[in-house]
Amino acid sequence: MKTLTDDAVLHIASFMDTADMLNVALTCRRFGSAATDDISLMERGARQLIESAPTHEKNWVPYKKGASTWIGLYHELLKLRAPPSFSSILGSGINYVNKKYHVYASLREQYQQQQLQQAKWLLRRRQYPLTKHSIAPSSSTVSCVAIGNHIMSHGVHSVKFTMTRVEKISFGIIRPFDQFWVGMNGVSCKDGLNPFESWSDMIDATSSRRKHWGESNVHCCLYETYPGSCQWTDWETTSQTIDDWCGMEHSLEGDVGLLLDLDEGTLSVYKNGRRLGIMKDGLSGEYCWLMSIQGASNSTAVQIKRGYIPDRPWLK
Repeated sequence: MKTLTDDAVLHIASFMDTADMLNVALTCRRFGSAATDDISLMERGARQLIESAPTHEKNWVPYKKGASTWIGLYHELLKLRAPPSFSSILGSGINYVNKKYHVYASLREQYQQQQLQQAKWLLRRRQYPLTKHSIAPSSSTVSCVAIGNHIMSHGVHSVKFTMTRVEKISFGIIRPFDQFWVGMNGVSCKDGLNPFESWSDMIDATSSRRKHWGESNVHCCLYETYPGSCQWTDWETTSQTIDDWCGMEHSLEGDVGLLLDLDEGTLSVYKNGRRLGIMKDGLSGEYCWLMSIQGASNSTAVQIKRGYIPDRPWLK
């Protein structure tokens, strides 16, 4: 081991994930104890990987001395580099179509297999809207949400949602849910979940991360695809606001893109790649991507992907 220089170790560390770095750090003092700059060799490796990342990725995980480790920050960076997906689905009539990158909302279980196959076919061919075998309106309606896997607290992030049919569907951001709460209470949400009405559920689901909310009182913010308005809520005061905004348009087909800029505290909307404008400002703290369907009587398939914004080509 004496012939293995620090530079060689750092080069090897560049091929490791964070679990490997932690395991190596536990093997001996040379790798795990502070050496130069008051950090260990594995910490130096993680720091170099972050510093060599593109600027927009470095801005996702700003370092605060004494508040976090470089390995921990690199772990957060790797999670944000992963493709966007729906990590949690809650409510009535919602299922996964293909892993966690597509979700499908349907009213009646006997139609779901038939509609799932059609949803896959439509998503492959990017055709809109869903017209064949649509479900007839009934007294029951879909009330569900799908929450993204990324927890975003700094920097600029983009996402694109593709729909096969639009009916009472909204896209936006929400405070991160506690996964323990989701595991314990997910079954009780089968009758429906509305982030603008289920006040006590929303507070319980997010309470463990409240210290990361920042100063913003915008805890859930959605772009309503029709008529295009901004709907947001403050769970602590149980207030709900629906605003018009400059550039507001409805989106009845195609793609809806969102650009969350947590450096500026804004959420912008894109329609088929065309920027409509800033829908909401005053944002801070942690957010996840959100898809919400409330009161729909027809089936809908939704795909989530990392967004591509024409005036910011590095976001793709």
